[in-house]
Amino acid sequence: MSLARYVDWVRTTLPFWQERSLDPATGLFRERLRLDGTPDAACDLRVRTHMRQAYVFAHAAVLGLLPRAPALAAAGTAMASIRARAWGTGGVPGWAHRLAPDGGVADPRRDLYDHAFALHALAWMAEATGEAAYRRWADETLAAIDVLMAAPAGGWAESDRHELPRRQNPHMHLLEACLALYETGGEPRHLARAAEIVALFRTRFFDEEIGTLREFFGPRWETGEAWRSDRLDPGHMMEWVWLLRRYERASGQPVARHAALLFGAAEHIGTTQGGFLLDEVDPTGRPVSDGCRLWPQTEYLKACLVEFGASGDRGFLTKGDAMAGRMLEVYLDRPRPGLWIDRFDLAGRPAADRVPAGILYHLLAPVVEYLRLDLPAA
Repeated sequence: MSLARYVDWVRTTLPFWQERSLDPATGLFRERLRLDGTPDAACDLRVRTHMRQAYVFAHAAVLGLLPRAPALAAAGTAMASIRARAWGTGGVPGWAHRLAPDGGVADPRRDLYDHAFALHALAWMAEATGEAAYRRWADETLAAIDVLMAAPAGGWAESDRHELPRRQNPHMHLLEACLALYETGGEPRHLARAAEIVALFRTRFFDEEIGTLREFFGPRWETGEAWRSDRLDPGHMMEWVWLLRRYERASGQPVARHAALLFGAAEHIGTTQGGFLLDEVDPTGRPVSDGCRLWPQTEYLKACLVEFGASGDRGFLTKGDAMAGRMLEVYLDRPRPGLWIDRFDLAGRPAADRVPAGILYHLLAPVVEYLRLDLPAA
């Protein structure tokens, strides 16, 4: 079964990344590796990447996928370092957007996407360690979002600079973070915020006319050519399937109609002849970018697993198993064990010269769903 082999691959890959992820000079997680597995020390660190890595090691420790003590020691060191370097810089609450290779602030903006991943990491660091400081930091992060990124017509701004177009993607990850906070802490306020975002999805992000998810909007969630609203993302459609089903489990509110429409649209307009999800398409299914990154394939896989769990339809399990096999054959353990090719162009040629660390978060998520369903081990 390819799904079980995929889970085993992630299990054996996590120690490889644990050895290489933390920069001893700064105490921060690295942004990426070279194709030979050595650190690429010459690039900035996105705070979102750092938070994704902290999440991976915390959740992997909870699941027993990594030895608990060293995984949490590395994550704890990294979270202390990022807090000291990126929080409240310039006297402004919130997390800076990007750090330079030496750990200094390279971009001080407060970005909603980054803050969503900070919340996600903090939820799981609190769960894994039992340390109250992480819940306190999460509350401070939520306060910064509400103060700096309040926006008209619902939702939050892209950042404290309120740039356009507005995007569904940061809100999607904020929903993910709110669900993580609720699932690990049980506080109703986090589920209430998740409900706000799901309502925004139903009324703004989901376009009934085309039957799927829009990505880009004007200042009051209007669509149009000026906002590139015809650029659609099949990977995000699958990601919303997974999140809606998680929200359904937490709230009891039915989501089956939207989950089915999103899954169907992603398959219908977003899949290559080889069975991979495209990066971007228009509403007719025409590719508008030349590639298939790895992460949309992981989103397809976990959407299959969550739909199987919700419906009992083993067809989803069959589809997920086939995708796991394709990923193992094409993307993973290349160019050496523990690494992957991040992107292929539409002619099937490798189109990446680095291995981004943030993809480890995407690779772990289907394993979490697989283990939740208690499917057979490899």
